[in-house]
Amino acid sequence: MPTPVTAARQCLTPEAGKALDEAVTVAKRRGHAQTTSLHAVSALLSLPSSSILRDACCRSRNSAYSPRLQFKALDLCLSVSLDRAPSSHNNVSSDQEPPVSNSFMAAIKRSQANQRRHPDNFHFYHQQQQQQQQLQNQQTFSVSAVKVELQHLVLSILDDPVVSRVFAEAGFRSSEIKIAILRPLPNLFRSRGPPVFLCNL
Repeated sequence: MPTPVTAARQCLTPEAGKALDEAVTVAKRRGHAQTTSLHAVSALLSLPSSSILRDACCRSRNSAYSPRLQFKALDLCLSVSLDRAPSSHNNVSSDQEPPVSNSFMAAIKRSQANQRRHPDNFHFYHQQQQQQQQLQNQQTFSVSAVKVELQHLVLSILDDPVVSRVFAEAGFRSSEIKIAILRPLPNLFRSRGPPVFLCNL
């Protein structure tokens, strides 16, 4: 069963929720029955404010091709995959949001689990869980208390086999994109001096 957008939005931070809303807009504009990870990728690549994915693609692209050509190939492969997505045959009103697909919701759940296991967040969520257990109503604490950040959401979306295939068709590797997201821009190339050759020694 697909998940309602309102329920999925409760699991996300405001920044990641904005990316979800843009993905829902893409799915609604195309008349699709569900909002998938491909819709999220399309939204992330088109949003200038959420350029974390595009920046990572720029740093992990294949140097054999020009950036413009490779991004054109990515847009084409993504558009073809979205055209193959099932359309909504029901009479859906314009204000109704296409629900989140099972694979996209699985990516959100993976993000929650990864964030809770992260060393920086483990003690925070563990302390939060203990505080909730001290209250009388212990059912108020759930996994949805972990608000997924945009970076963790993008990393989990890249694990989707359909998303990986689209990037591979355009010459990208999901593993290299994930490394580019996890690592900031390297400064060592800027601080490195002139190359050392044998004649200079």
